[in-house]
Amino acid sequence: MNHKTFVFFDCECANTFEGIGKICSLGYVICDDDLNVIESEDVVMNPECDFDWYLLSGKGDCKLAYSKDYFRIKPNYEAYYKEIKKLFTTGNRYIAGFAVSNDVGFVNNANERYGLPYIQFRAFDLERYLERKYEKKQKLVDWAGEFGVNLEKFMSHKSVDDAMMTMLCLKAECIRTGQAVEEILTSPEGKNCFVSNEQILQQAEERAYRREMTEKIKRLYGKISPMPHFKTVQGMRFELDHKILRDVDTAFELVKKIYDNGGMTGEHLTGKGNAVFIEQPHPEHVKKLEKRGLKVMLLEELESLLK
Repeated sequence: MNHKTFVFFDCECANTFEGIGKICSLGYVICDDDLNVIESEDVVMNPECDFDWYLLSGKGDCKLAYSKDYFRIKPNYEAYYKEIKKLFTTGNRYIAGFAVSNDVGFVNNANERYGLPYIQFRAFDLERYLERKYEKKQKLVDWAGEFGVNLEKFMSHKSVDDAMMTMLCLKAECIRTGQAVEEILTSPEGKNCFVSNEQILQQAEERAYRREMTEKIKRLYGKISPMPHFKTVQGMRFELDHKILRDVDTAFELVKKIYDNGGMTGEHLTGKGNAVFIEQPHPEHVKKLEKRGLKVMLLEELESLLK
């Protein structure tokens, strides 16, 4: 029989400032194809960065499992790279996690920080699978409680414990459905719950591009061209609806045209001005805009004014 192994993993980060996760622990659980535990470990490492004060404050439900000093005496991510790469790329193996897109992204972040090659792997997201099947979104610990996992044995946000709870939830789902774990992962529903590091990298690039374009748009807010190419909207002020701003490329072109035509855009205008929408907004929304001194203008009307 072609036996497979299953790896459940979870990462904790010292901080995610500027959208970049700095891993301080990577916990994993390796199981056989009946989800019996073969090996488990919490790989604790020095993130070589500041810790988000909130994670060590004891406030809320997000608290790191170890002290800052304990993290500091450990080797950094680079020291564990080969071990982590082997964990994710050993043949005949499935990788899984809960909200695993975040964790895959954190591994990508770590490789970028240390100038290491990306690790090519894909992982099954149990959160996505359960949310779609049971039509509700909740935390791992809540799913674990619902599946009858003994929560007293585990500490949330301890990486290896979160990995273990993920495995136990999937094991309980197998019992509930009468399916083997591989049957769930290869079912039409399961196949749609995998994410790859390439997908996460692409999403990160898209987010970075959106941030860059949004900043370019905002740099034109409140500015009036001293020498407009045309004067079709000279002296007019415009606030763009969020649906227009979703397409950052089109939005930037529109804001630039307004600037080049002698007009001005702003993020939240008060006083005389125009609120621009793709289609007519709800009457209650119109009333709120009128209280700010704005009148509704449809996008097609604005575009007819611009050259």
